[in-house]
Amino acid sequence: MKQLSIGDIVSRAWDLAVKHWPIFVLFSFVNSLLGGLGMNLDPAVYMQAVSASDPVVQAQMIQEALTVNYPLLTIGVLLSIYLGYVVINMYVRAYKEGRPYTSFGEAFKVDINQLAIYFCVELVCGIIVAAGCLLCLVPGIFLGVRLWYAPILAATQGASFGEAFKRSWQMTSGHFWKLLLMGLTMIGIAILGFCACFVGLFFADVIVNFMLVVSLFILMPQEPQFAPEETVYNHDETTAGGAYTNSSSDFVEVQQ
Repeated sequence: MKQLSIGDIVSRAWDLAVKHWPIFVLFSFVNSLLGGLGMNLDPAVYMQAVSASDPVVQAQMIQEALTVNYPLLTIGVLLSIYLGYVVINMYVRAYKEGRPYTSFGEAFKVDINQLAIYFCVELVCGIIVAAGCLLCLVPGIFLGVRLWYAPILAATQGASFGEAFKRSWQMTSGHFWKLLLMGLTMIGIAILGFCACFVGLFFADVIVNFMLVVSLFILMPQEPQFAPEETVYNHDETTAGGAYTNSSSDFVEVQQ
């Protein structure tokens, strides 16, 4: 069974976040704006609601303070889903290839069929977890952990609808408690980010997403073998085919 080290995952996610934070913080900020598109909160009414002592009256006043433009909200949600699909693929590329995209325009081209699968997986996961939480909270937490990787598998690994759920269930088997601890760690990082003048929440979001990607590839059947950063071919006529020398290490592999 593969071992999950929370400290190692956080360390690797931190290094990746420090390297790539500008682009991902920007996307995190944009996505937060899209999530609130079409929703308007009256500050004066909201402050009165907060000061109200009766919870029922408070809920009614907050409802009055919030106005929703449903067509605009729908557009915002759809754009947020599209951007989420694009960005999670960028996270995976940053982890696997060392850069989020080969060209900015190319990064925004998506497979419509896979995007639809990703949307359906996200929706069904949300419904399942919400239903589990309504039952007793514990089933919701359990199902949330076991299906944690289904959306990212659909978005970045070409998994079909059913395959995304099946593979997530298989990958998380035997790792529930470690993944639950990782989830609590993510919440702690988000709280620290919120405390850092709120702006730090966006950087915390980048760390959390990289933690998800790092742990995904640790738990996948085979973690990808990364190409060396620089490989130099030295031809030696005294050997059959020369030798490949990895400049990042002292290892030399001689081709036979």
